[in-house]
Amino acid sequence: MKRFSFLLFLIVLSISSFAQTVTGDSLLSDLETATEQPKLLPDKMLLSQRIFWGEKGLYRKIGIAPELTAENRAKELKVRRTMFKIHQAVGLLTAAGMLAQGFLGAKLYSAGGDNYTRIKKAHEATAMGINIAYATTALMAFTAPPALVNRKGVSNIKIHKYLSYVHLTGMITTNVLARQISENFKLKPYHRAAAYTTFGAYFASIIILKFEF
Repeated sequence: MKRFSFLLFLIVLSISSFAQTVTGDSLLSDLETATEQPKLLPDKMLLSQRIFWGEKGLYRKIGIAPELTAENRAKELKVRRTMFKIHQAVGLLTAAGMLAQGFLGAKLYSAGGDNYTRIKKAHEATAMGINIAYATTALMAFTAPPALVNRKGVSNIKIHKYLSYVHLTGMITTNVLARQISENFKLKPYHRAAAYTTFGAYFASIIILKFEF
């Protein structure tokens, strides 16, 4: 219970500084530098960004994204800003949900009878909510318009991105193992380890945005 309270305190601390992150996050500073950069698209983009927002991307072909001009790129960067605000807000809700699910999961391991059934239903409902929120968070990040430039060297944003690969893998692993536990209870320790690793990487990816380097 003490561990749960400590983690809850950290989540609340992250939420309390959310407003600072939204306004000061270097991911969202592209509009201020838009007039200083000659290139309209960065040299390197995520595959999803290239597919949707590239010079010959899908959105440009079907008319969702207009012709690639400086004026239109400024509008795209406003869309990027909005999508990352949603990414951050839903991301914090997802972290809170993960914490609640971890608490329910710990109770589930030692529960029995009707109490087990009740906690299991709550755990499964929480898992569904987390999956929806997590998918929304990921969608906002991976399909947002690209920044104007890719910053070189190590930065908090790059570490945030690398950690996202860890918790994305952990999220998939946790869900796969959750479906297999009913047939093989020996998988419980691996499911728990995957869940803890996922939450650890996810929470670290939130905290790292509080540091600017």
